[in-house]
Amino acid sequence: MTLTHRHIDARSGRTRSLVVLLHGFGSNGAAMLGLAKALSIALPDTTFLAPDAPDPAPGRPGGRMWYTIPELDGCSVEEADARLISSARMLDGFLDDQLSATGLPASTMALVGFSQGAGLACEVGPLRHDQMAGVVAIAGRMKRKHALATEVRSKPPFLILSGAEDNLLTTDEVAQTAATLSQMGIPVMKIILASVGHSISDDGLAAARDFLATALKASN
Repeated sequence: MTLTHRHIDARSGRTRSLVVLLHGFGSNGAAMLGLAKALSIALPDTTFLAPDAPDPAPGRPGGRMWYTIPELDGCSVEEADARLISSARMLDGFLDDQLSATGLPASTMALVGFSQGAGLACEVGPLRHDQMAGVVAIAGRMKRKHALATEVRSKPPFLILSGAEDNLLTTDEVAQTAATLSQMGIPVMKIILASVGHSISDDGLAAARDFLATALKASN
């Protein structure tokens, strides 16, 4: 299965890097294009890609999901993990296709995931054979912590952003994700944003923009 996607071309007209934006549960790639436009101001040579998750999200017309959620549909944790692994493989193939189409190396590509998309980014980033420029995980957590620790293949730097008032994600879960990445030898920067809920705030956007600008500049 090939992932459908939207994209925004590099503002400069010349693509030197790629940023892939991963939406949250019940959303879709089109919803991430506003974020792409905001980030593109500081990244004029970057083309942004926003794929749609492979499965429809129950109860969310037009929305998609990367993996099932036991609390919502009663599936088992094992079923949810299997769906996550399947989506990760599809995304991995999508990333390979985009790099091949542009002729760019993996070191010029970064992932930005929000909520469930952040969980997928945590899954895919360390498992890529060729190291990416970086990963930004916003309001999400690593799902398969123990398994990933034994499967890691590359160590792209991570920025983890979370709101102190997030009612879907605890600070302990964020800390566990950061600690697991660190134990895997992956550089991690964690920022907890005051008075922010389960969302992408202006401060979070600025932090992501600065992180990506540094990571992608180092790759060029």
